[in-house]
Parts: sequence; C-alpha cells; structure tokens
Amino acid sequence: MSLPQQSQKTTYKRPFLRLLAGQAGAGILVVMLDVVAGSWMGPMLGVGAGVGLEVWVLVAIQAVLAPVITLLLGLGRGWALVQFFLPWATWGALYLNIPSWVYFACFILTYALYKNVGAERVPLYLSNRITWRALEGLIEGVNLKDSDPEGSDPEGSDPEGSDPEDSDPEDSDPEDSDPEDSDPEDGVFIDLGSGFGGIVSYLGGKYPEWKFEGIESAPLTFIISWFRTLIGMRGNVSVRFGDMWDTDLSQYNVVYAFLSPAPMAKLLEKAKNEMRPGSVLISNSFWADGVEFDKCLELADGRTTKLYIKFF
Repeated sequence: MSLPQQSQKTTYKRPFLRLLAGQAGAGILVVMLDVVAGSWMGPMLGVGAGVGLEVWVLVAIQAVLAPVITLLLGLGRGWALVQFFLPWATWGALYLNIPSWVYFACFILTYALYKNVGAERVPLYLSNRITWRALEGLIEGVNLKDSDPEGSDPEGSDPEGSDPEDSDPEDSDPEDSDPEDSDPEDGVFIDLGSGFGGIVSYLGGKYPEWKFEGIESAPLTFIISWFRTLIGMRGNVSVRFGDMWDTDLSQYNVVYAFLSPAPMAKLLEKAKNEMRPGSVLISNSFWADGVEFDKCLELADGRTTKLYIKFF
C-alpha cells in the first residue's frame, strides 16, 4: 500500500517568505491609505493636510489586509490567523514599552522548544494517550509478526522455538539465531523526536522487560523529558540529547516517529538501509510519496490519527 495520489502531489514549502510578503504587502497598502487620508481627507474634515488616521486604525487595517494577502498567496487559515494577531502584538509591545531582554528571553525559550522547526521543518507534535495505547497493542505482537510472512526470522518466530524444517538454510544467519535475539521479552523501542517523553515513560511501565529509548534535539524539550524519566525511576526508560540522523536503527525492534512530511523520505531511506529483518517502523500521521507501507491503523481519536506501519 502507498499514499493516495492526491496526497503524493502535496508540497510542503517554507512559508516564511510568503508570510513576510503578506505583511509587507499589507504595510505598503496601509502607508498609501494613510498618505491619501492625510492629503485629501484631512482638508475635507477641516483638520488640515498631513493629518493621517489614528494608529489603532492603521493597525486594524494591517490586521485585516495581511491575512487576506496570506490566503491569496496559498497559505492556510492557521497562518492567516497568525498574520491577524501579529500587527496587534507588535503595536502592543511598542505601546507597553517592553524591555528588550524580554524579547531575547522569548527567542531563547522558543528556540529551546521548537529548534527543529527551522532546521528540520518538524514542529513539536505530541502523541495522545490513545496513540500510546495503540502502540502498547502493537508491541504485544511485534515479535510474532503473523501479518508479515516474509519476516520469519528468529525475532518473528514463536518464543517457544522454531522448527528447523520450516526455515530456509540459505536465509539463515548465525547472528540471527542468537537465542537472546529470539526472546520476545527483550525488545528495544526508540521514539525519534521523543518530545516530553510521554510515550517511552508510559510503555516502560507496561513492558518492564523491554528497553525504551527516546532521542530529542530540542534543548528545553529534552530537559523536561529527562526530568520526567528521572522522576519515573524506571530502569528500562531513558532519554538522550542528540540528532536522530546519527542514531543507528539496526539495534531496535520498534522505531516510532511523529515528525512531519518534510523528513519522511530521508527517514524511510535510513530505515531501509539500517533496520534489521523482523523490526518494525511506525510513523504517526505522515509517510513518504512512492514508498509502500504494510499497514495503516486509523485510531478513534479526535483527529483520526493514522499509524503507518512498515515491516522489515
């Protein structure tokens, strides 16, 4: 299975230039309107030439025109809403005379939480508890792999043992026949971009025999998740600070990611090259164009979350 054709044609480009164009275009129109108001309307109202509109009126006009231009440039309603509030926020900040260090502190805080938005185009998406429970159910059957007949390696076999006659000697590998690898009770799970560590903490309590790892590159998000796992005091749960692209996926039974459309092609190529037979990749909501997946589970949550599953 692969994504529908209409989804494959969707493009995801950086919106910053169009956002800037929306505000700049609105700003030019506001200046022109203010000049016209000062030159023509002033004398008509008997207040003299050069007297323009009130500042709050100009801000209101900017707040209306910028979202309209943003929509015309092809951005969504969410960005239009941002464009509406931005002029009001700017005017309010100037009016209140906020100290400059507050802006710097807000920038640091935003960077620490959303570092990956600019670098990887990956927002801070948090998996809900319904997704947690769905992953819990998937882990229960990940070693048996009944739905993937090609994945009949030791990790996908019955934990009580496999029949030598049922295996292909040409496909057998001494490393794959390690009894420790065939034990379904010693799996390793990783959450790529683990956010606040909710998934690994939850699953770590449900499966104490497994190891659950998270990797996060946003500084503040990592610190919060690290404290969360520290307070949880579960020896099988850990979160580390780092880049997921430097992580070797061959050491994991289950790889989970909730990223964005932008890095999915790169991630799937990495998984194809590194993940071992019998392992599973689960992607929340996003997949890559032209790449097959084996299953798609639609969850009964508010946004009908889809989990794309690929067996290796």
